[in-house]
This record gives sequence, C-alpha cells and structure tokens, in this order.
Amino acid sequence: MGFFAYGTAMLKTIAFLGLLLLALPAQARVQIDLSQPGAAPIPTAVPAFYGASPEAGRMGADLAGVIRNNFANSTPFKLVNPNAYLQTPAQIASDGVAFTDWKGLNVDGLVTGNVALEDGLLKVEYRLFDVNTQQQLGGKRYTVDPQFWRHVAHRISDDIYKELTGEDGYFATRVVHIGESRGLDNKRQTKLCVMDQDGANYQCLTDGSSLVMSPRFNPTLQKIIYMSYANGMPRLYFLDMPTGQQTIIGDFEGLNSTPRFNAQGSKVAMTLTAGHEGNPEIYEMDMTSRALKRLTFWRGIDTSPSYSPDGKQIVFNSDRGGQPALYIMDSNGANARRLTYNEGRYYAPAWSPRGDLIAFVVQRAGVFHIGVIDPNGQEERLLTDSYMDDSPTWAPNGRVLVFSRQQSRSDRTRIMTIDLTGYNLRELPTPTNASDPAWSPLIR
Repeated sequence: MGFFAYGTAMLKTIAFLGLLLLALPAQARVQIDLSQPGAAPIPTAVPAFYGASPEAGRMGADLAGVIRNNFANSTPFKLVNPNAYLQTPAQIASDGVAFTDWKGLNVDGLVTGNVALEDGLLKVEYRLFDVNTQQQLGGKRYTVDPQFWRHVAHRISDDIYKELTGEDGYFATRVVHIGESRGLDNKRQTKLCVMDQDGANYQCLTDGSSLVMSPRFNPTLQKIIYMSYANGMPRLYFLDMPTGQQTIIGDFEGLNSTPRFNAQGSKVAMTLTAGHEGNPEIYEMDMTSRALKRLTFWRGIDTSPSYSPDGKQIVFNSDRGGQPALYIMDSNGANARRLTYNEGRYYAPAWSPRGDLIAFVVQRAGVFHIGVIDPNGQEERLLTDSYMDDSPTWAPNGRVLVFSRQQSRSDRTRIMTIDLTGYNLRELPTPTNASDPAWSPLIR
C-alpha cells in the first residue's frame, strides 16, 4: 500500500474506535516520575495477545512484539524476558492473571490482551495491571481495519506510557528525513523520506531528481514543509501527507532554508538571503496570508530559528558575537540576547515542546555534541559526542531527541535517537544514508 493511501485511509475514512475499560490509576503503585533523572525503570511484561484462531494468534503475537520493541527503547520501562513467562496467553485468557507467578519474576507492570478478527475488522482489547496490588490500572478496546494493526500497537504503547508516567507518549508518530544515495550515474541523490518512529513503513516521497533539504512537520497536522531545488530554483514546499497534495509556499531570490513552524502551525520562521547580498537573515511567514516579515537585521549570519511553545520568543544561531552562538529574541525580532557563552561553536537550536529546554549542536575541540540548555542559559548538559552529530529535533512529548550522525572517516550518515536523560541511544534503521530528521505530532 502506498504511503499516501495509508495516510488518507487511516486519518480520514477508517472507523477507529477506542473504548475505555476499567481503570483505577489512583490506586497505582506502578508509576514513574520522569522529572527524576535517577528514577528506576518499571519491570514490565507483555505476553502475546490471545487470539482464538491461528490468524488472530499470529496477529496477537505481532502486536505484543511491536509494544515490547517500543518499551525496550524507552526510559520508563525495563522489559522482562518473554522466555521467562510462566503463563501462556491461552492460560491468561481462560484462567485470568496468576499474579503470584508474575510477582515471582519481579514484574511490576503486566500488559495482557485479546485479539479477534470479525467481519473484516481487527478487534483488540488490552489491560494493564499492577502486579503488586493485583489491580487493573487501565485498558481499552480498539476496532480497526486489520492493515493498521501496527498503529494499534503504537496507540496501546502510548496509552500505557501515559498511565504509568502521566505524560503523553510518542510511539504513534513518524520521522521525516533526507534519504541519500547514489544513482546509476554515481551522482548523489537526495529524497524526502518518512517512516514510523520505529523504522517501519519506510517510504520516499520524492524521486531524487532534485536536491531536497530541511524537512519539518507541522506540529498539529500531518503536513511537511521542506526546501527543494526542483527546476533548479530553491523553493519552500508544503506537503499534505494524507492527500499527497503539494504546494509552493516560498519562491524567493537566493537561499530558502531552515523552516520551522510555531506550535500552532500558523506561522513559519525561516532563513532567506534575498535582497541583502547573500547575507542570511531570519524571516517569518504567516501561513494564511503568506505575508512575509523580516525579523533580523545584522551583517553577520542569522539562521536556524525555532519558536518557543507559546510563540513569544525565537531561539536562533548567529555569529554576531564573533563565532556561532545561540541567541533568543522576541518573536517580532526585538530584544535579542545571547544564550550560550561556553566554549565551542553552537548550531541548530530546537526549542522543546515542553518549553523547558533548548536542544543544540556544539563543536568543541573537533568533537560534535548534542546538548540541551534551559532558556535562561543555565543547566547546560551534553548528551552525545561524535565525529559529527547534527540536526536535533524533539519528539512531541519533549522527552526524546532524534538527530543525524556521520561516522568518522566515512560518508555514512544515520539517524539516531536519545532520551533526554542521555540514555537509550539507538539507531533507526534506514535503507540508505539518512540525515536532517524531524518528528511528527502524534497520529490519532
């Protein structure tokens, strides 16, 4: 199935029903406070969901496998090895949960489920238990077209994440990026590509005939803004994922780059060189009127703008102090102040959706780092170090970062994610080189 068809069906035409089952979160002992950096992860078990028929059983095993994979790469969870489980899915379905067995495995959070295929629809029910109190913490029932079974698994993962942390998850999301390869003539090709946050459903949306750069999702919609050199001219394009409709929103003299939406998706800040002798300056475009407003007026380089969640401020990169550093200004361009003063050259700022931190790239002594700093310039922390780390952007819950990494002495680039705590560094699988990633909002 093509990606655009996938998006249209899931977001527009499918009957997708989530019914709340019994939930008693007030009694829960199994919880984790993500604000505590040293909090111990929750030992969690996810046996295969039970299905009465062989086909439903296979689907139940696949659903549980996706959920386990999500949890394995997320800070709040410590997965218990499925090979140690003492109850089978059939025994859970017929006899109920044997809490003593699960407690003996040091399981705190237990996820069980049932799957049925009826009248051409997939019906999935899950329940989350606190093994210590023997109480159900939550549960839902979903009815969906079977082709969207992976999305159900991600939705369930998000449900459980929120039950146990009180915060939204990030599993039912996509990551857009630039795929890079060599054509038959050995020339470099760049394509606009997208995949689920776990690397599944990979698809490229352009054919590689034109250079593409700087893709970013609208924070409220499944729509992407990016730059393309189609027909040899740099332009900003707006792509509607569910329909595949594409429109040109910026056709300016010179360089058009680093576009980024505000939190409401109503405005875009970007870098343009038009009209000022190739000097990069920051502009803002209203997405309704397409009116353009210049925000910076400096003979140095001003680039890579990113809005605060309330839209009142913009963090950006500038060399106005002598070397690249991060600055914050009001969203109308006034009151610019320097944010970073430590050693190194700072680039690519991205304001967290939570508003509490700003991610960045810093180069020090030939090593690149992804780091975070609060908007007052305090509490700077480095999360990575590498030959070349670049382009950090946030998951919609502000707890995980995605970025690109180039290996030393190699042209290989790959996409990585890391938790805000600096743990759970992992590579997202892509078939070719990949760079400049950005996270989508949650898909509901």
